[in-house]
Amino acid sequence: MKNKYLVIVILLSYVSIAFAQDNLNAYKYVIVPKKYDFLKEDDKYQLNSLTKFLFEKKSFQTMLEYESYPADLLANPCLAVTVGVNDNSTMFTSKLTIELKDCHNKVAFTSKEGRSKEKDYKRSYQEALRNAFISIDELDYNFDSKLVNNVQVTTHTPNPKSSHIVTVKTIDKIEEKQITNKTPEKQIITKTPTPKAVPAKPIKKDDNAMDEQAVNVVLVKKTAANSYKNDKISFLLIKQNNSLVAYISESKDDRYQKGEIIGTLLKTSLPDIYRVTWKNKEGEFEETTGYFDKVGDLNIDVNRDGKIEVVIFKVEK
Repeated sequence: MKNKYLVIVILLSYVSIAFAQDNLNAYKYVIVPKKYDFLKEDDKYQLNSLTKFLFEKKSFQTMLEYESYPADLLANPCLAVTVGVNDNSTMFTSKLTIELKDCHNKVAFTSKEGRSKEKDYKRSYQEALRNAFISIDELDYNFDSKLVNNVQVTTHTPNPKSSHIVTVKTIDKIEEKQITNKTPEKQIITKTPTPKAVPAKPIKKDDNAMDEQAVNVVLVKKTAANSYKNDKISFLLIKQNNSLVAYISESKDDRYQKGEIIGTLLKTSLPDIYRVTWKNKEGEFEETTGYFDKVGDLNIDVNRDGKIEVVIFKVEK
């Protein structure tokens, strides 16, 4: 009888590992925060640096939070999981578990508890973290793009003020369930003449840019996104998962091309304040902040010669 139970436990263990492996194979990037919630300083005991090192050693594409993100991650934040470390330590034993959350703040993976009885805090926490990472080290990780859910543009007009990020408190036990995709909503297609193509010089575009035909389709529908503009550019702000992604729709500036991504907005815990990743005049993405004012215009802080200036994009109604 004991052997029978032992076989069942082993089989369940293999099934659990296989499920976790497929789960993580759907993510291309791992984002490591600069500070864990249970510690008061950035990279305290070098735990964040150690976390980054361990994931890189396991062949994950790893970056620190707020670094310059790759274009495909800016276009689809759901390509990444964010690392969290839970501290359940007692007076004489350090106990840590590693938790990976997806772009919807849902737990994608939880490691086994790593422990250490070292007296020195730094050694103890680092040893506990390494022991917790064994659960991840046992997985045969290999990113599989087929497992990634395709990002689809929604057919309703996003309301930026209603967008938010939900903070979930850590609990001791998490029941993992496979998430199935809901049946997509029916889209109402209106018969509208296709806009005439305007001849343009061939340009090298970002692989993640929306092509010109797709931009034209969104412009024709007028229901998939809000449009914003200033005297140089116009862009469509499209809701993708928990982000708002800005695609250039018209440009008088040669540095910005139609269809390319110019920025991404993520809601913060503060009302109406967004964490913004925005393409500057040098063609590099920089981290800044933005907000929607009372009339719905988008205001973005930009750094110009060491001074913070506000760039306003008028909403087109």
